[in-house]
Amino acid sequence: MLSVDSLQIYYTKIKRDAAMKKLILATALFAGVGISTWVAQAASTSGTFNVNVTLNSTCSLSAITALDFTYTSFQGGAATATGGGFTVSCTNTLPYTFGLQTGSGAASPPGAATVTVTDNAVNLQYVVATSAAGGTGSGVAQSYNVTGTMASGQSGTCATASCTNAAATNKTQTLILNF
Repeated sequence: MLSVDSLQIYYTKIKRDAAMKKLILATALFAGVGISTWVAQAASTSGTFNVNVTLNSTCSLSAITALDFTYTSFQGGAATATGGGFTVSCTNTLPYTFGLQTGSGAASPPGAATVTVTDNAVNLQYVVATSAAGGTGSGVAQSYNVTGTMASGQSGTCATASCTNAAATNKTQTLILNF
């Protein structure tokens, strides 16, 4: 038969074992919650979106220089102008053309391939054209020229040894860039 002391020791041991099982169970439950929370925080999701771009193509003219003639009355050969350089910058692959117009009024596209003008200060006739009909944009500046020729044998009008057309009212012409 068991003594009271033995029963008391046995009962205390059972209580300790039960307390230990409760502690292990509580620890397992808390650990499970921590893992579940950690796993939930590590989850992710994704979505896709488009990037829509609208490119408005354009061209610009720059660095347009004057066209200069030097001519002697009744000259035996035609005079060729110097200067007349300009640059065109256009959106890559955008086609463009050039046109010319007499005067400095509002541009009337597309313009003409050549322009013939009789300067009203020195009374000499000249023809202006472009070095190319047009081109295709490359995304960088492209160089061209306005060319000019003055036919031989013209007398012109000048009351002194040398005259310029500084007072001419029709010396300004228009270069048109069509795109």
